[in-house]
Amino acid sequence: MYGSPIPLPSSGRSRETALRSELAGWAEYGYCASHSRFFWGLRLHLLTTVHGVPVGWTLTGAKADERHALHDILTAQQD
Repeated sequence: MYGSPIPLPSSGRSRETALRSELAGWAEYGYCASHSRFFWGLRLHLLTTVHGVPVGWTLTGAKADERHALHDILTAQQD
């Protein structure tokens, strides 16, 4: 499982402006290693079978720990 970054529009945004955004409680600044850059947004965590069939998903802040996201997906599957 890997959290794919979902950057939100941030052209010309300062950190203070982003923190006043309606998404400030949910979106965060995070680092995308595959693009070697920081971004303002969310991460999509998708759990799939070995054949690529989606089993569960969760949307988290950019800094969320993937272990916690996996735990959230697995506990939601039990309900």
